[in-house]
Amino acid sequence: MSPVEPFLVHIRCDTDGYTHAVTEEEFAAGRHEGRFRAVCGHVVLAAPMIEEPGRFDPLCRDVLRAASTAQPAAVPQQERRRLRWRSRR
Repeated sequence: MSPVEPFLVHIRCDTDGYTHAVTEEEFAAGRHEGRFRAVCGHVVLAAPMIEEPGRFDPLCRDVLRAASTAQPAAVPQQERRRLRWRSRR
């Protein structure tokens, strides 16, 4: 079984203006305070969701790119089954 990729939420930070990648677990942990730890380690103070996304944070981008090249995605091979359209007698 292949490892599951983490679900990421992109949140714009009110302090630096960048849009950061936050994992689902960190989003759930910080949703009441409005502060989330991004994959780059930055503590994101969520900007109002009405604001448009800012530039994507370069550190988050580098972390995500490094993680994607470290584990090449393995595509599972589907087994082919023989069709039985003829009935046996």
